[in-house]
Amino acid sequence: MRLMPRLWLSVFVAVAPLAAGDPSWENKPISQWENEDAKQVLADSPWVKNVKLQRVRDLSKFERRDGGDMSAGIPPYVGGFWLDLSGLAGVLGSNREELALARADRVRPDLGTVVVRWESALPVRAAEQKVGEVGIPASVGDYYAIAVYNIHPPFRWNLPNEPKGLAFLKRNHKKDLKPARVEVLPHDSGLVTVTYLFPRSAEITKKDGTVQFAAQIGRMFVSQFFVLDDMQFEGKPEY
Repeated sequence: MRLMPRLWLSVFVAVAPLAAGDPSWENKPISQWENEDAKQVLADSPWVKNVKLQRVRDLSKFERRDGGDMSAGIPPYVGGFWLDLSGLAGVLGSNREELALARADRVRPDLGTVVVRWESALPVRAAEQKVGEVGIPASVGDYYAIAVYNIHPPFRWNLPNEPKGLAFLKRNHKKDLKPARVEVLPHDSGLVTVTYLFPRSAEITKKDGTVQFAAQIGRMFVSQFFVLDDMQFEGKPEY
């Protein structure tokens, strides 16, 4: 019985350094990266995040009418008819409205997750090249580039400026930064990768602390915070 605490302690001491170890790519120059290093960067790193998609609030028929597009923000399809949640309080009463809302939430499908990459960061571009990844955005030029990978495009999405007007980078105590351009890369699977190009003239620095990226694509919404203090490589900021 007295040996067991010592045994557990020795196991903990042996395992703890491995659990607390830094990712292998952090302590190597890019020229020495192996495929596994690059895969780690593209799987989960300060520049790459797996983000759960959210659904934008449904618009009422009055909001759709006032906006001039009666097909925008159509509510969920429930029980064989389109459910206009905005008018339920007056028609069905508050209790039945709550039941209808709960039912709508149950049948609403899980939108899943997407990969969001700070595409203009050198470690990301180097990792993509190392593993020979295809279907990635082309040269991002002199922009801060953030890409949302493999997302279902909206059914009606033929307005080139629509995604451009529904995205921003939010910085503390500064004006939100809007994209100068948005590029859509279609894939054979029917999915698309959407790349948002933000002008570097609005400089992002380590002093900004945290930057939030947010974008609406059709009725889907994606939001992710990036910690600038973590987005360093070989002692230099990589944005």
